[in-house]
Amino acid sequence: MERTDLRSFIIPSMIKNINPLTGKNGSKAFDTIDFLFLDSYDEQFNNKTDVILKRITCTDFALMNNAYQFIQDKSSLGETTTWTWLRSADQFKSIACVLDDGSVAYKTAVCRHATICPSLHYSLPSNKKQFTQLEKPDIKEIKDLTGKVIYHTLQIGEYPQTKVNEGMNQLLEGLYNNGNIKENLVCTGIWYTVNGQNEILEDFAGKHIPEFEYKGERYVRVVSFPRDEEYKYSDGTLAGPAKSIRWVKVEPISFVIKNWKQMPKNINPNGNGRAKFYNLRAEKGLLANIPFYPSEYDVNNTLWQNSTPRGFLNGINVIDIKQNGNVEYPAHRGGNFLGEGNFLDEAFNLSREPITEYTIPKNETIIPDDAFNGCVTLKKLTIHPGVKSIGKNAFTGLDFKYIYRTEKGDTVLINDILKEQSKDLKLLDIKKLSRVFDNFDYNLLIRCDKFEQLIKLSEILNKNKFGIPYVYALALIESGMVEEFYKESDFRFFKNEIPNVNKLLKDASDEEKLAFFKFAASLGCFSAKKMLDKNRTIFAQKASSLLAIILNTKKINIRRI
Repeated sequence: MERTDLRSFIIPSMIKNINPLTGKNGSKAFDTIDFLFLDSYDEQFNNKTDVILKRITCTDFALMNNAYQFIQDKSSLGETTTWTWLRSADQFKSIACVLDDGSVAYKTAVCRHATICPSLHYSLPSNKKQFTQLEKPDIKEIKDLTGKVIYHTLQIGEYPQTKVNEGMNQLLEGLYNNGNIKENLVCTGIWYTVNGQNEILEDFAGKHIPEFEYKGERYVRVVSFPRDEEYKYSDGTLAGPAKSIRWVKVEPISFVIKNWKQMPKNINPNGNGRAKFYNLRAEKGLLANIPFYPSEYDVNNTLWQNSTPRGFLNGINVIDIKQNGNVEYPAHRGGNFLGEGNFLDEAFNLSREPITEYTIPKNETIIPDDAFNGCVTLKKLTIHPGVKSIGKNAFTGLDFKYIYRTEKGDTVLINDILKEQSKDLKLLDIKKLSRVFDNFDYNLLIRCDKFEQLIKLSEILNKNKFGIPYVYALALIESGMVEEFYKESDFRFFKNEIPNVNKLLKDASDEEKLAFFKFAASLGCFSAKKMLDKNRTIFAQKASSLLAIILNTKKINIRRI
């Protein structure tokens, strides 16, 4: 199929506002025009009498991203079922959700286990007897377990969906780990965006799943966190262990044609020809771990106009809607999806270009675990000062060489920089940092607001061929003792003491280590001059080891120091 942008074939649809307080349509001023939407209660259940047809299953990719699965109830195709968001609400905090048995219930707006089955109106091809290759619809006849045709599907767009078998998984993972990404395994520079795995997040912490091509087929590498290890993928294999690496195939999306009887006869020979477009709904839940709204305390948390699914599906900044939505109640945590990272672009713009530069949206304050793991074509990443933390392996595989700060306080990680630019920037060489700072951590680097001192400290340590724990360096900087450290410290003493401290603190968190070293700084453990003071010798020379022992016995809470 031609790699083209299919977004122009999607017909924008008027979506009526649902008022959860009255149970009726709300103000017309809040009605929205969207490319993709979630069905309302009436749209989902109207004219459906068979409860089995109301049940919905999910893709393997959705299951890997925390989707709920119910093994007992089966779909019309004999598959396990799931929960799926609708856009209707009945009261404050509660959104309609199709349950595993096909009934409806109302779930809290922060629920992350319901899947998303987007609906859309798609252009009909021309009425010519012979369609062009682009117009020729890929329609499949779907039969239930008895052989009865129950509906028809149209295959358009594409998205990660089905887990590969174990042999292919090992092959692709072997190529990935052996560095064959440029040869046998090609990174396309395209990614698919899902939400982070942390259930307590009150914003959209985007996690980016990179796409790779192998022998003409495309796959994504997923660090999987299924909600339950006993869940089963479509091939019958267990989802466990809790964290595992899964390779998933990128495939055309299957949409149920809801107005099949109204199709023109060149599509449905028995159709009445009244349809003006395909009325479609995804056959399966395509993704999960995206709450309807990340907080249950905001007054707009049940309104479709400001919901996270609406923003993610359509590429909308639901934090600041100036038109086409609810401008009265801004969605403070709903998400900004104007740039890269929305379903409309990722599933339907098949000709999109590789992503080489990316800026963390202002509303995202957490970069989750594995956020950019494997996105090897990313050459520049800009992180705003509001980011509070960076998860483990967030930048694994990326080849950033330098880091610098802008006048606005943004931290920029970059692969390369022009010589004429380097004169105007205070650059930190990441390799030099990692050489002198043990357990170098991007998370703590981003949080350091005194870059000049960090540069100065790294230069002194490199000159003396001496390394210290990275949290030790931060403690020095935050205590204002960098100059005293490199002027008066006895490096021989630290070379003897630091391995002992690290050993005792190996199970402590970065925050606990930083708190410990700051306390040690207040006792003079960074100053050779103070350590030689007769009044402090007995305690101060061994303060770091002593404190580590105290910490290890958990007799004190280091977080409160």
